[in-house]
Amino acid sequence: MVNRWVGLVGAVTMAAACGGASPTAEPPSTNSTAREGGAVAAANPADGACGRRHPGDGARRLGHAQDGSAVAMAKAGASTLVYVADEDDDAIHTMDITTGETRATTRLPGAPSQLVVLEDGRVAVALRSKNRVVILEPPADSDQALESLCSFKTPVEPVALALTPDEDTLVVTSGWARKVTGYAVATQKVVFNEDLPREPRSVVVAPEGDRAFVAHVVGGKVSVVDLKDEHAVREIDLRVPKTVASNGNKLRESCQGFALAKSIAIPKDAQPPAVPPPTTSPGTGPESTVRDLRPLPPVAVPKGRVFAPRVTIDPGEPTRRSSGYGSGGFARIESSIVSVIDTDAERNLTTALLEPLGGQITRGDCLLPRAAAVSASTGGLLVTCMGTNAVVEMDPRGTDPARLERRRWSVAAGPTGVAVDDSDGRAVVWSQFDRQLAVIDLLSKDSKHAVETLSAPRAQKAKLTAAEQKGRKLFHQTDDQRISRDGRACASCHPDGREDALTWSTPVGPRQTIMLAGRLAGTGPFSWLGAHESIEVHLNTTFQRLGGSGLAQGQGEDLQHLIAYIKKMDAPSHADALVDSRQAELVKHGEAIFYSADTKCADCHVGGATDAKTYDLGTRAVGDRDDRFDTPSLKFVAGTAPYFHDGRYASLLDVLMATDSKMGHSMHLSRRDALALEAYLETL
Repeated sequence: MVNRWVGLVGAVTMAAACGGASPTAEPPSTNSTAREGGAVAAANPADGACGRRHPGDGARRLGHAQDGSAVAMAKAGASTLVYVADEDDDAIHTMDITTGETRATTRLPGAPSQLVVLEDGRVAVALRSKNRVVILEPPADSDQALESLCSFKTPVEPVALALTPDEDTLVVTSGWARKVTGYAVATQKVVFNEDLPREPRSVVVAPEGDRAFVAHVVGGKVSVVDLKDEHAVREIDLRVPKTVASNGNKLRESCQGFALAKSIAIPKDAQPPAVPPPTTSPGTGPESTVRDLRPLPPVAVPKGRVFAPRVTIDPGEPTRRSSGYGSGGFARIESSIVSVIDTDAERNLTTALLEPLGGQITRGDCLLPRAAAVSASTGGLLVTCMGTNAVVEMDPRGTDPARLERRRWSVAAGPTGVAVDDSDGRAVVWSQFDRQLAVIDLLSKDSKHAVETLSAPRAQKAKLTAAEQKGRKLFHQTDDQRISRDGRACASCHPDGREDALTWSTPVGPRQTIMLAGRLAGTGPFSWLGAHESIEVHLNTTFQRLGGSGLAQGQGEDLQHLIAYIKKMDAPSHADALVDSRQAELVKHGEAIFYSADTKCADCHVGGATDAKTYDLGTRAVGDRDDRFDTPSLKFVAGTAPYFHDGRYASLLDVLMATDSKMGHSMHLSRRDALALEAYLETL
């Protein structure tokens, strides 16, 4: 295999945009376009726009995919290329699945989360860790790196991209900032910048181009954003009851809403891709085939649908003990589901969880879905599943495709992206943890031999140590009896190292899940009661409450790997994000209030952290067995709603204005001052 890589050197810059002004893009000062071992070439002069400098050169988009993913496909002559967004390497790999070569690696100034290829071949990339989108140009020679054209600021943590059908607008969701932003592709100016509920992720644009649909990791909803006129935002509730349940029609909560896919209408006269005759092994006669290449008959995907893979959850009644966390029993608490949305009516067609009687615990359920796509060549819905490290093909014609599995393929650990090449009836899947690209022959019935694997090169020193990499796999491993009895992984309650926004029923009262990423250091003792001096004890206590055997007995090494990864988890950065100047003034005012002697916020939350003490603030809830609670850290508090140990407050403003506790003196603030304090807390 041939590996060539070149680096993108020099910062990708942009002029600061304050005072509500629309950002404009600037070209990088330098750009490496040399082959390995060559000299660094200077960037071509540009006028600040993101337009192509060499129209007609290089690869073009393969197919019509306008929704982002960790992988995207392009065509360069006879070669089919896959662009891979490698978050661990701050790079894009150009991989040739025709020859099995890695053609080039483009170094980036930050970690890419998703990319999308424009019709003219340019590549838009969201740099999650740098609060920017970069626009790149394909070189004439695919053995060279992509060339940077420009970049522009985004709100905190851009995670997903989509293009409107006319490709006039690039839609960007920002997870931590809770924003959806539209940028004019021609000028990079902000067209709209709207607030969304917590943790927006995948975004798809309706074929008509009038609306965008946005998935949310937590909260059990999909947002609908008008792309015309006022850019109004509406919500579709995806929570559903069980078909057979002792608690009537109670709506189950929902989590893990990382992915969306929209239906692809297959024309009536469409034929599946041409399939070559079965090949034969040399010298064994024509009857000995290497693999069965007969295509599965494609199913007709209904028009006007968006598919939302996720899990549905019963966290129990807050005031009662339940089987979900520490009270025994351990019926199935989380189940995979794919909600089907009628885009015209903007409603959820999935009306209930279709689960077997008794809710038996089964293995292999897709409890951590991460990416999805629809194949026009088979009509199947493809969903990548962390934890089981599988790609599942589902029949999208039902109201819950998760119950209509057609096939599944095993892939390497950490599948985060999928793209489909309908011209050849295949899919590509990027597995971030093992750094491997799987090429799946969708037209083969032989699932054991339908997957070919390519390994990506490493362009720079690994971000994670070997121990941290092992810990990451363990954190996302479902069906590990040491962690839980019912299949849940650490990432089930802590997606992206954060939290599921749920309040769980526990033996000591209602307890909200706590964010881990960026918050572990200096926050002991652990638990809401401050009951555990060490993180080792706290983790094993958690595993035991989930019915797991724990990691301490003869498995201390695995426990240390897990802790090493949790400590290394990336938290969002506000650095150089797109911020309105009025908001900046509000934050400055809020900081002064936080440290004032009147509010006393900093007395317990030193520097926004914790004083490691417990207090009785009169916050005991129904079902609580204790009065005193540990002071939680306020680091990254903006992304952890609802608030308090029992999740009683929906927003930070509700906390600050509450009159039912003895916490600080914020209840005496004017609304303007409370809003300023809230704005400051959201920057911690």
